[in-house]
Order: sequence, then C-alpha cells, then structure tokens
Amino acid sequence: MSALSIDDQITLVEILLIFAGLGITWAAFYGSDRAELPGEAAIPAAGSADDMEIDTRGRTL
Repeated sequence: MSALSIDDQITLVEILLIFAGLGITWAAFYGSDRAELPGEAAIPAAGSADDMEIDTRGRTL
C-alpha cells in the first residue's frame, strides 16, 4: 500500500506539473532579452557585396 492517499497523490502530481511548467517556461525564455528582433538588424550599404559565408551564430528557430 502507498503511504499517500489518492487525493494526496493527485495533489502531489498537480504541484509537480506546475513546477515542470514553470521550468519549461523559464528554459524557453531564458536569454531571450539578447535575441535579435525584427527591425533591429543593421541595414547593409546598397553597393556592398553579400557575405559568401552565412553567419549562424546566435540564431535560433
């Protein structure tokens, strides 16, 4: 037999799921203040050549 009743087990699972949701939310938004937002990228000069190598540092999906 379990040391916890069914109601206690359900309450424990609810609390753990709330903390898991908070952890997932934190992980998703951690460091998002350093993300490059639309409109903040530098506009290159019209006569300059395109970069031959794509810079993917700091890029996320």
